Amino acid sequence: MITINKNKVNANDFADLFLKPGSKYALTTKIDNWLAANPKNRGGVIFKYLKTNIKYILTAEPKDLEKIINEFISKGYQKKIINKKGKLNKLGLDIETLFNYKGFRDSKKAIWLAENLNIKTCTYCNTQYTLFVEHNSKKKLLFHLDHFFPKSVYPYLSLSYYNLIPCCASCNMSKSDKPYNIADNIHPYEDSLDEIAKYKATSKSLAQFLLNVNKNENMIELQLNVRAKYIGDLKIEKKLSNYKNEFKVETQYQQFKDVVGETYLKGLFYNSSRKKELVSFFKKYKGITLTKEMIDRFIVGNYTEDKDLLKRPLAKMMKDISEDFKLI
Repeated sequence: MITINKNKVNANDFADLFLKPGSKYALTTKIDNWLAANPKNRGGVIFKYLKTNIKYILTAEPKDLEKIINEFISKGYQKKIINKKGKLNKLGLDIETLFNYKGFRDSKKAIWLAENLNIKTCTYCNTQYTLFVEHNSKKKLLFHLDHFFPKSVYPYLSLSYYNLIPCCASCNMSKSDKPYNIADNIHPYEDSLDEIAKYKATSKSLAQFLLNVNKNENMIELQLNVRAKYIGDLKIEKKLSNYKNEFKVETQYQQFKDVVGETYLKGLFYNSSRKKELVSFFKKYKGITLTKEMIDRFIVGNYTEDKDLLKRPLAKMMKDISEDFKLI
């Protein structure tokens, strides 16, 4: 779960895409149309609430989205849109149709969001790319947008800027539709997995790997544990446990033992003198001065700065183990 920076300007610009005055597709216009077509429907109070608060709903930050959910519950609105089986009833489906996430997903608005977020890997697992492509003058998303607060339970949050999390198909399908909360779960706009936890290869498994580096890669054991300063912090430990259970990240990362092995060998080879040789070579023969950031990236084979962890798959894991292996 890699942190995404909040951006109030982007959030407001995103909301404005759905609120263009006079447009027949504006959410406020669609709400008015529903109210006119359903003058005696007891759900009218909910649609009036949505109209009054629509800009706030679209731009509210994660903790404020929870407040909206709690207000829906306290006003009795949530019960009015969910049937006894926990599914959206007729009124809930009308709200789902109003926000029309499916239509958004295939629209230019989704491309706008992808371009402005500029996130290149899955926010949840950081193992797969989240890109969009242009072909025959048409742009298409090649990734999913997860709803941290599930749209199947909270359809009125289906277009909320901070509830659209770029992720891969695997994580989106792995994540359940159960109601989520920020207190027990890592939210990419509120928490930093990089700050609270790090990947680490166990010393015993690395020793086994060194006995035969050509055959023993599969013996490497990679773990994701809370950082030392958070050991005993039950709140943080619970968040991390829920994250690992929900997205199966430790299981996923067992597929990358070869990357861990290669990085470990680089750590044995690239001592300070060899790094100086590298800098000297590029300066002397190519006239290029390498920054420390570029040296680290060159040696590791991935981004190593916190600000860049969403630019390439496996960046966090490779940064963590490279620090352990004294490679950077």
